[in-house]
Amino acid sequence: MVFCFSGIDFEDAICEYGEMFSPNDLILFSRNVLGTVDMPSQLNGKSDELRRLIEYGKEKEIIIIACMRAKIGGEYYNSAAVIDKGRIMGVSDELSPLGGYIGGSVMRSYVTSIGKICLYIDSDVCYPQLWQGAMKGCRYVFSLNSCKMDSQRLLSARSLANAVGKYVLCRFEDCGVCVNYLGGVESVKWGKMSAFYLPMTIARCKRLDKIRFMEEI
Repeated sequence: MVFCFSGIDFEDAICEYGEMFSPNDLILFSRNVLGTVDMPSQLNGKSDELRRLIEYGKEKEIIIIACMRAKIGGEYYNSAAVIDKGRIMGVSDELSPLGGYIGGSVMRSYVTSIGKICLYIDSDVCYPQLWQGAMKGCRYVFSLNSCKMDSQRLLSARSLANAVGKYVLCRFEDCGVCVNYLGGVESVKWGKMSAFYLPMTIARCKRLDKIRFMEEI
């Protein structure tokens, strides 16, 4: 299962829903669950937001994707950490942020214990030149949004799903949306928690010959 949370504190989420989690489930926390995370403080042990996620992921044997407002010095990044059963796989930053955030420089995918996943943070899903990341053997594709349902981002996710022939799971602040491999909206689940069954099947793949990818720029 994939469980998606927004508008709820981390401790409240695991207290209210933790008994539903099973090994190999994927738990996705939107940015308003963790808020701002001071990354240097995390590394030197002065704060413990990520450590709590690491310990919980290890205890439950689950994969956690934690969106956050990452602070490094005086700069802020719109980011998401991937934690696989207690091990940090890495942190992705939005590449094309709006509203004063600093943009990242690398589009990352992660080989987790349930398969390879690709993350699109906020407006990144709207840029076809970034879609190649979803074509390179990824099993799961996520569009992680720190806003309420947005028609442009949903339309972009639908185009992405149709182009690469894979399901795309979108999490907005007010709902979760599962887009099938044809680009159709398969289900919409409203509220602070939404759950979707795994696997999101990979059915086919279409080449994107006319798109210029990052390596070519």
